[in-house]
Amino acid sequence: MSYLLSMPMVVLCVWTAARAPGLLADEAAWEMRVESRVFRDDEEQPIGRSLALFTNDVVWDFLELPDAEGTLQLAEIVLHDPLRERTVLVDPRRNVKVELDKLTLDRLRVSLASWARGADDPVIRWAAGSSVEEAIRHEHDDESAVVLEGPKVRYVVQYEEATSPEAAESYQQFADVSLLVKALVHPGGLPPYPRMSINRRLAKESAIPSDVMLTLASDLPLVGELPGGVGEKVLRSVHRTHPRLLAEDHRKIAEASARIGESSVVPLEVYANPGVATSDVNTAATPADSRPLTR
Repeated sequence: MSYLLSMPMVVLCVWTAARAPGLLADEAAWEMRVESRVFRDDEEQPIGRSLALFTNDVVWDFLELPDAEGTLQLAEIVLHDPLRERTVLVDPRRNVKVELDKLTLDRLRVSLASWARGADDPVIRWAAGSSVEEAIRHEHDDESAVVLEGPKVRYVVQYEEATSPEAAESYQQFADVSLLVKALVHPGGLPPYPRMSINRRLAKESAIPSDVMLTLASDLPLVGELPGGVGEKVLRSVHRTHPRLLAEDHRKIAEASARIGESSVVPLEVYANPGVATSDVNTAATPADSRPLTR
């Protein structure tokens, strides 16, 4: 998901979708894996990589970010659980986690938009404007790509048909929450609303992005804590979708479920600052958070 890059930690995103009323278990079950790589400017090596596994109404998203030597390593864990109306982020290197409820994210969505609409930077103001979604158009009558242009901003998004409208909607919800979580925990860069508008547009067309290119001619950072700098910057994410999980994917899911149960709870300010020693805070895993997350 484009919301991938921010801090050198591990992001495991577990997303649980609500099953439509009246559906039997076998009717609702579906699988999908989405492999993503993120590139900056003309660099050939990715600056981020993720694997999102959708299975039995659950999504596990494994994020890799570069370590001190530049080698991609598994970095952060995020559990998004709409049924319990919570999002849990896990840093497995420190073995800690933080829980965000739905109300926290809803308030962030509103307060961030209010701040952005009053910002001095015209790029930030545009990102929170009501005209963004109306400006999305197809690229030169190409029915497999959409374009969104604003002041010093240009998105070009190629997409492919999802396996079902439900799959497209599930991907959109997962991506939107991940964008909000990044804005809260790893702030900086362009507000998430333009990309969320594109996500909604694609979901309406039962589509999932396959290639996303963001061109930003502003001193805003492209992602999280990456420096902005002067001049045009390009961020490109490439997504490859497959209809079935591999045996290795199921092993990853089992290990990730155990990892979440083992992690201790810390305040958001401690989680967001890897420099804070966890020994200085009271960490304890609650019984509810220790339950396995596989379905």
